[in-house]
Amino acid sequence: MRLELRWFEVRELTVAPATALAGAPARLTGGRLEVDLEALRAQLSTDPRLAGVRLDAVHPGERVRIGRVFDVIAPRAKLDGGVDFPGVLGPIAKAGHGRTAAIAGVAVVATDQQSDQVAGALAVIDMAGPNAELSRFGRTHNLVISAWPAAGTARSEYLAAVRLAALKAGVVLAQAARDAEPARTEVFELPPSPRVPAELAHLPRVAYVFQIHSHQRPTGVDEGILYGDPIRRMLPTIVHPNEVLDGGVVRGFMGRNATTWAIQHHPIIRSLYARHGRTLWFAGVVVTVAHATEPERVRSAFLTAGLVAHTLGADGAILTKIGGGAPHVDMAQAAAHCEALGVKTTVIVEDMSTDGSAEGMILFDFPGVDAMVNVGGGQELLAFPAMERVIGADDLAPKLSGEMRATYGTLCGAIEQIGATTMMAEVR
Repeated sequence: MRLELRWFEVRELTVAPATALAGAPARLTGGRLEVDLEALRAQLSTDPRLAGVRLDAVHPGERVRIGRVFDVIAPRAKLDGGVDFPGVLGPIAKAGHGRTAAIAGVAVVATDQQSDQVAGALAVIDMAGPNAELSRFGRTHNLVISAWPAAGTARSEYLAAVRLAALKAGVVLAQAARDAEPARTEVFELPPSPRVPAELAHLPRVAYVFQIHSHQRPTGVDEGILYGDPIRRMLPTIVHPNEVLDGGVVRGFMGRNATTWAIQHHPIIRSLYARHGRTLWFAGVVVTVAHATEPERVRSAFLTAGLVAHTLGADGAILTKIGGGAPHVDMAQAAAHCEALGVKTTVIVEDMSTDGSAEGMILFDFPGVDAMVNVGGGQELLAFPAMERVIGADDLAPKLSGEMRATYGTLCGAIEQIGATTMMAEVR
């Protein structure tokens, strides 16, 4: 399967009478993305689950704090008749092939206006100051969506509407580059797993186990994650890595999660692709979920290991988890079963401790599961400087605009559990 990401560099985002990618310099130093905010707002406001929609454009360097951040979307749009975010935004169709327009330098930020909890309001992005360097979203031009629920709209329905609005906006922005010449093109192509050329058969085969949701919090009916499915009874499933990069997987509604932006730019899949055919053979991807009961957890662990070892024929595997502490155990049990089948594993975790102890990041002790990468501690305290303006949490502006102390986990994008992070912790 072959996927082309056609990249368009954007250095400037402006409000204009029509949405378009302007300027020939887009191929070199970056062009200007002009957005008709009123036309886009009108399009997003047609959802009956939403009582009102507001759009704001914010830019790197502005002393702005975006509050109540729910998710971040990378602007993407299929070319040549493909389906955007199949099963969620468009009809169910195979993702991961063909050509996709991708905008660099711009992100769509969805906010959650139904949350009445201060903790929910404190998922923030700083556009200036030291924290803007800790999250990549402090360095992108951001289109912020603030949407309010219509009367009687249930929580899951509202979040589904907000996510749908953000996906639509991302597609509209990327479609502006449909007829332009890209600055660069990335090609992702992986042959079927068994077809290893004889001259590369000596390379170690490495698989990736991607935990895409934790049923610590069961999914809602409208909470499509894998091709629009809420994965309530999902067993471990093999997918092509291109499907992940191209909209087949989006994040659920759970707070402690990877952003959809991180999934679209998946750093582990990209890293394995970069080494494919050189230092390793990328064997494929297994998607899993973290379960709420021990029987489900045990079943998923040995089925995952079987797919990795016997179906993909992997010599090694990288595993990540989604959510809080319990998903550690699902990931670790799957890794332990892989090790028992002779597959060497590396697990990527977020330090879940509240006391800074090295033991707090582990939460398990399985023989052989001894290679761990720590993407940082979300419970560590971080200073947030005062800002001039707050967007996305109007009612909490007096609180959020001033100096405050909160955790690294509060800063959206600072710690992404699938590795799209600007920091790491090292235990010696």
